[in-house]
Amino acid sequence: MKSCYLVFLAMAAFEGFAQSRCADIKHEQASGTAQATAADVDKMNLYDVKYYKLDLAVENNSLAIKGNAIMDALALSQLPEVTIELHEAMLVDSIRLNGAPATFSRLGSIMTVNASSSLQANQVFRLQVFYHGTAPKTGNGALGNPGFSNDKTHKVTWTLSQPFSAYEWWPCKQVLSDKADSSSVWVTTDSSNKVGSNGMLDRRVDLMNGKFRYEWSSKYPIVYYLVSLAVCPYEVYNQYAHPEGSDSILISNYIYKNAGQEVKTALAYTPQMMEYFSKILGLYPFADEKYGHCQAEIGGGMEHQTMTTIGVFDFTIVAHELAHQWFGDYVTCGSWADIWLNEGFSSYCEFLALEALNPSGKDAWMDKAMNLGKAAIGTVRVLDSTSSDMLFSYTSTYQKGAVLLHMLRYEINNDSLFYLGLRTYLQSKSYSTALAPEFFKIMEQVSGMNLAYFVKQWYHGPGYPIFSGRWGQSQDKVMLELTQDPSQGSTIFRTWIDVQLFYTGGDTIIRCLVDSDIEMLELQVKGKKINGIRLDPHNHLLNDVISIAHDPALGLQSLLTGSYIRIYPNPAKDALTISHAAGCNVELLDLAGRRLLMSELVADEQLLDISSLSPGVYMLQFTMSGSRYAVKFIKS
Repeated sequence: MKSCYLVFLAMAAFEGFAQSRCADIKHEQASGTAQATAADVDKMNLYDVKYYKLDLAVENNSLAIKGNAIMDALALSQLPEVTIELHEAMLVDSIRLNGAPATFSRLGSIMTVNASSSLQANQVFRLQVFYHGTAPKTGNGALGNPGFSNDKTHKVTWTLSQPFSAYEWWPCKQVLSDKADSSSVWVTTDSSNKVGSNGMLDRRVDLMNGKFRYEWSSKYPIVYYLVSLAVCPYEVYNQYAHPEGSDSILISNYIYKNAGQEVKTALAYTPQMMEYFSKILGLYPFADEKYGHCQAEIGGGMEHQTMTTIGVFDFTIVAHELAHQWFGDYVTCGSWADIWLNEGFSSYCEFLALEALNPSGKDAWMDKAMNLGKAAIGTVRVLDSTSSDMLFSYTSTYQKGAVLLHMLRYEINNDSLFYLGLRTYLQSKSYSTALAPEFFKIMEQVSGMNLAYFVKQWYHGPGYPIFSGRWGQSQDKVMLELTQDPSQGSTIFRTWIDVQLFYTGGDTIIRCLVDSDIEMLELQVKGKKINGIRLDPHNHLLNDVISIAHDPALGLQSLLTGSYIRIYPNPAKDALTISHAAGCNVELLDLAGRRLLMSELVADEQLLDISSLSPGVYMLQFTMSGSRYAVKFIKS
């Protein structure tokens, strides 16, 4: 029997919901898989990328690309050759290695550059690839949706490389664990266009031929798929955030000249969101540069570092993509199997932003997240990271992932510790990559809790608990029997759950621990006559409840013994075990009411020999202090 403690909570009603579409656009554009084999990746892991520089000619009405890409890297061992990825649609004009012409070979997207004399371990080298071509329309991301997207009004070209598509428009190393220490993106385009990209705009150079070169650079580490550009005749709309403990931070929005008011209305929350996220998660991680948005014809948003590409404007998607600057950009999942560290966290930040800045929408958001999380098939951890269906599953990765964090917050039951855990995780993995076990370990250390069971059932396991129950009251005690079945698999969930008890004039919430398939909870309700019970009233737990029925017999059992009488197994063959009935007299009766046996129970668990009975239905009647309780059983 579980002891429980009282928690009194105020109840409020809110409405409103705006669904994030981050998953939609990524799922549409991630229909392909990585082209590099494990052997190719092994070769690329023989060097560590330090710097990328792109110097490209790109227009807003063409898929054509021309220019060069520089990669500075550190050889980790002796290298007779350098392996890099570039799509076959991109034609290589020449390659220079440390300033000298180099020969190369290509097999599919894999390009091998020969070093005339081997690069030595710990040697920094520069690889420069001059190339041109037309970006492929593969549906994997790259330029457009998929490929180039243009209409008469907006004419815009942009990039979206997650998860495997940066190589479609520039030569790079597509390995999550190797972030470049810094980057530059230079784009030459028609003078009517503006270009948005990562970091800060250092210069806008008039080339005196009807073209301008936009020179962007970032000093922060960046993973390959977050390098971006967007080209369009944009209007620039600036805002500023003022987080505590920091100078003002520029928010630079590149939007269409005829963008509707809804665009600026949605973006208006961005400074407040940045200030709030900086408060609970730590200062915006790219505060020395900027944040911003580039509008494009996509069905959602993509969290390019310091400059989100976005096509849908509402409160939650703006919050989601901003949150990615912490979860995904500052700290990037070290394996696509752990993409929940990017997407589940950013999805939950939608709720946190609503909770703090627009609370009328938070309850509807969580209602929908819970319902979508219950529709998830399989586990939050992605078991097949080559599948875009699994990587960007809106129900599993995004919504159940967000609900998992909400449940972890409830499990820890201390917001100060929960947010301290998030900040500690971010700070400990700053500008690098992380895996889910590292996150959970930090949360254990900060909270002082063992979360192994939580991780096993909610991250590695499928499904959720389905409850049914019955309750009865005797004086100041309510007996609540909960039966638990898993929605998928065989896990019996160990979880805290709020039990709301209604009485005339109010309600009380009691937080209880459940960890078995049949749980009997004893709830103290001094001086209150309970007239109804509800489980998990504030959506802290992914679960379903079939019914919680009133059964006065449970109250009678409590009056009889101060506990809960159980008999098992039922049906039984040779013996019954009777538990929690010490001090009662028990009578064994047939259905005609004839007494077959009478005994006094003295032990908390006692065996009753029924081997001599004929198969059929019988009754046990318990009596104590003039009260009676009866239960049927089957002799098999």
